Amino acid sequence: MPGSEDMIFVLTKEDIIACAREMGIPEEAITDDVLYHIKHGVQTALVGCTEVVKAAISYGTRTSRDEKFQFS
Repeated sequence: MPGSEDMIFVLTKEDIIACAREMGIPEEAITDDVLYHIKHGVQTALVGCTEVVKAAISYGTRTSRDEKFQFS
């Protein structure tokens, strides 16, 4: 996938089918309509993702900075 090193989160149809299998749901049940609802549900859930990303950045930079000081 071009530029995949820059991607943080990707959910493919294959990922959804794998989840369905883990739930005991056959692949045939994952129709275009089901995929549509999953796509819109995930998009809705990620509306506030900027706050999650900001928290992760804060944690990551703090942890990285703290590790540098520990080994200095």
